[in-house]
Order: sequence, then C-alpha cells, then structure tokens
Amino acid sequence: MVVKIIKRPFVNPKMMGEMIRHQIRATLYSVKESTKVELAQSTGISFPTISKTLDEMNDSGEVLLTGLGLSSGGRRPKTYKLNPDYMTGLAVCLEKDFSSYLILNYEGDIIGRETLPGVLQAGPELLTEQIEIFLARFPSMRVLTLGVPGAVNNGRVSHMPDYERFKDFNFRTFYEERFSLRVQVENDMNTTVIGYYDSIGSDDSLSLVYLYLGKNGPGAGIIVNGHVVRGGTFFSGEVSYVPLSDTQNFMQMIDAASAIQDSNQSRSKLMEAISRLVAVFTATINPHIIIFCSTELTNLDLVQIRNRGASLVPEENLPKLVVSDWKQDYFHGLHQLTVGSMLAAD
Repeated sequence: MVVKIIKRPFVNPKMMGEMIRHQIRATLYSVKESTKVELAQSTGISFPTISKTLDEMNDSGEVLLTGLGLSSGGRRPKTYKLNPDYMTGLAVCLEKDFSSYLILNYEGDIIGRETLPGVLQAGPELLTEQIEIFLARFPSMRVLTLGVPGAVNNGRVSHMPDYERFKDFNFRTFYEERFSLRVQVENDMNTTVIGYYDSIGSDDSLSLVYLYLGKNGPGAGIIVNGHVVRGGTFFSGEVSYVPLSDTQNFMQMIDAASAIQDSNQSRSKLMEAISRLVAVFTATINPHIIIFCSTELTNLDLVQIRNRGASLVPEENLPKLVVSDWKQDYFHGLHQLTVGSMLAAD
C-alpha cells in the first residue's frame, strides 16, 4: 500500500495575520458596521484575536470606532467600520475612443468618475500621464485595476492585434514598479461577466457566457461553475476565431453579414452566425445563460436565435438567452475587482 503524502501550504505568523485582517475587512465591507463579538461570530476567529487585530487596525487608521452598539446587559459594545479615507482605488476602462476612470474609497463608494481621451492607439505614455493625474489628486491611492480589450496573461497583453503600441506590454510590472501600486489587469469581457455574475447573486453552480460584438471585434466572457475560464494561454473567449463553416469563422461571418446592403438580409446573416456560436457553446460548456449586449440585440432577435439554435442542437439543452446593459455590467465588474484588491492589500 502506497501512502500518499499531502503537502499543506506553510502559513507563517505574518501570513496568518494578513488572512485575519482580510476576513475582518471583508466582513466590515459586507455588513458596514460590527462589534468585536459579532466579528468573532461571523468569521469564526477567536474573540481575543479579533480584539487584538481590530485594535491594531484602529490604531493605524484602517478602521474607525463609530459608537456603541446595543447591549444585552452590562457595558455597551463598541462598533467599528472601515475608514473610507484610509485607501482609494482606481478602476480604468480602456476602450478604443475613450478611457473611463472610477475612483473608489475604502468602503467601495464611487467618489469620482471621469472620461478622458482613448489611449489604446496612442500607447502607454498617454495612459501613464492620465493615471498620474489621479495619483496627484488622491495621495491615498493604493490599487489600480485595468480592463483591456484583449487577452491578458498575468498582467501582460498576449493578444490585442488592433493596438500595436501595447503589444506584449506588461501593465502589472510597469505600473507596480513605477507607482508602487497593487495592480491587476483583466480582459474586458471577463470583467463584464464577473459584473453580471455578481449582480445576479454569484451562485457558484452557474455557468455563463457573455457575448459582445463591440467596436474592437467580438469577445466573450465565460464563467463555468462559478469560476472565470481563462484557458491555458489566457486566450479563452476570443470567439472571432471559432470556425462556423467550411470557409468562415465567426468574425468572417459577421463581416460578410455587414457587407450585405439589404438590411433585412444582413440582419438575418448576423442572426445565423450568432445562432451557430450559441450552438457551439451549448455543445461544449452547456451554460445556463448566454448574455448579449442590449444595444446590439433585442428580445425579438433572441427568439430568432433560439429558433435557429434549436435546429442545430436539441432545444432542451439551449441556455436561457438574455440581454443586459454591457456598460453597466462592465463597470460593476471593475468595481468588484477593485474592491477585492483593496480589501486584500497588505
């Protein structure tokens, strides 16, 4: 009999302290205010450890003593909350024609919003100049989240063919070294599907596909059983390349449809391309829901897509087809990623 040795990760005291702080932050973010007893009960961490850690966080200004809670007898307990001014985060949406910036405080509230000229064709120099504007305004900036229209491998752009100035550019390394920020970079459609997923309750049994035709070419964000699918080379979701006939992939079918002058025939060809892609997703990952951008497709379009899809795969396996506000979902995803990064900052 061979005994398999299970290697458990070593957790040193510093790592344990950071994990405890993260749990306290996440709980206070969720409930807004809490006492030490309530934090101990909700986190499962002992009261003495919670008490000591919370006192340290209060001394450093990370949390605030907000008052006294209700008492069941005896002294009324102190209540605490995150200090909204302790840290700020910057969330950036990089699109072809514009760059949108959201500034969040430590409680996740949006305290600033601004749209500046697009940087994707200009290159990293202009993006850096824009980021520096917000760093000067908010000295407590600690976190930067970037949403980009391309495949991203651990902070580096691995596929964004329309914007050569950012070819192989490592956003994370560059901005962490330049500004000493905690930087995360995510594909725009992964960010969007994260936003939609959170808005409907983050059920970890769900599988979703969010399809967007977009100005930068089509892309998809994919969640399977609650986890974002990025793939072996972080190329997942680049649906332009999915072959849908003997001679055409999805992008080529869309281009051929848009070249047809008759609007009805052009729309019909577009519905055919999308229907085939829906059938591909149905037969591969079998999602519960496929989401489309509400400015690109209507509910009547979805009826047509479903009917065509039913001729390609058994209808009972087709997912629910819905439209949603792409911009709202994208920015909600950026918001959630930024908040998560702030709460995890050491």
